[in-house]
Amino acid sequence: MSPDEWNKSGRFLLELFSSTNPMDRGFEGLEKVLEVIESLDPELRPDKMRILGPRLNYSRQALRKRLHKAYIVDTFSLMLVRSQPPEVMVEFVSRTNDAGGYSSIEMYLQPFSFLREPGQAERRAGHLVSFVRAMASCLPLTFGLGHSFTDLCLGTDPTVKDLSTPRPIYETFWLNVYGPAMVQAIGRQRLLSTPAVLIEELPGGAVLWLTRPTPADFDSEEARLAQARALVHLRPELSLDSTLATLRQRSLEFSPLPMEFDPDVADILRMEADFHGVAGGKRSLVERFNRYHPPPVSEWLPASQAPAPDVDNVKAAIDTYEGLYAEQLIALFHSDVPQVTEGTLEALPHLDWHLWHAGWGRRLSHEQRETLVPALGAFLGRYLVEVLGGRWLPRKMLEEAAVVIGDKAWLPFLRARHALQNQEAPLDFSCSQLFRLAQRLARAHSH
Repeated sequence: MSPDEWNKSGRFLLELFSSTNPMDRGFEGLEKVLEVIESLDPELRPDKMRILGPRLNYSRQALRKRLHKAYIVDTFSLMLVRSQPPEVMVEFVSRTNDAGGYSSIEMYLQPFSFLREPGQAERRAGHLVSFVRAMASCLPLTFGLGHSFTDLCLGTDPTVKDLSTPRPIYETFWLNVYGPAMVQAIGRQRLLSTPAVLIEELPGGAVLWLTRPTPADFDSEEARLAQARALVHLRPELSLDSTLATLRQRSLEFSPLPMEFDPDVADILRMEADFHGVAGGKRSLVERFNRYHPPPVSEWLPASQAPAPDVDNVKAAIDTYEGLYAEQLIALFHSDVPQVTEGTLEALPHLDWHLWHAGWGRRLSHEQRETLVPALGAFLGRYLVEVLGGRWLPRKMLEEAAVVIGDKAWLPFLRARHALQNQEAPLDFSCSQLFRLAQRLARAHSH
């Protein structure tokens, strides 16, 4: 597995802050900022805008007409997005109040693998550096950074949620911009002698510097050593060994682990691991999930022992299962789990994951559980019938109703009740596991 497959949600973040508000001069003040955004390389340039509503095609004329909608009290907010891959979002925020002027540019780029593409990494990194230089020419910068967003989330910087405030230096990144106040606090000569692959003075007194030629290898040994050396140079009281050890430990999170999950529930566990991502502890989750095995499926009988139907009308009972109950499940989950409307096998693990992840087994009232158990059981039973050729044996007590396949009678409604009994039950008693076991045994029986 490649690092980009492991960190599927990986993206690049560039943030720049200024103590001025160009909107104090109205739209004319904004135009210089727009010029810089419009000068982005064509493969990064946004083409849509979002101002309190749906996306619209971006143009200065269209923006000027809607400018008043971009204000919430004293704050102006404009989001520009790209409609073609890679995903790019550029947000400009500014305000002026009693505390003074403020503005920020935030750019997200996804997937991060765009910056790793062989033969393109240095050129694309150069475009990002040029963007910072151009923005510094129209906004005096107070602080800025460009780095892996995931790595930023894994970091130790307590100010990471509000980088706009004056701050001590907790970490160094691929791209760093220090404004005049920070330069003065560090000492210009000390800052300019920081070990870096690029260091240059920007208009307005800020300094831009890079730890590596590109952000692509931010978690490599070379990059971690460069980040650590730069940080210790700027903060001599720190230890290079301990700083480097912390960064190396963080890099482990980006090292792919094999996902050796129980095959009957592997899709469910993979969805959960991918949802949390590297920043959410994917590595420790994978380690735990590699050890997990669901309890053996108990919701079955030998076909010879399955009770015969005791309902007044077998066909009507089956129509209720497949027409009413199963359709109720689709109506309940078609938004959260769109796969249930498609009739494909992918619906089962997606449904199992949603029930588990969203905590349905924990938060259902008695009445809700008594509605959902028949719906889930019928949905599972319909797959046993339609995909595996099973035959319903309806019963007045739903938990006794079975689907006969070969020499086994499966109890989908009983499985559904077990799957909704507590927080972990949708995983421990998943529809996927029962279906896959039934599928394997049906194939073995047919041979």
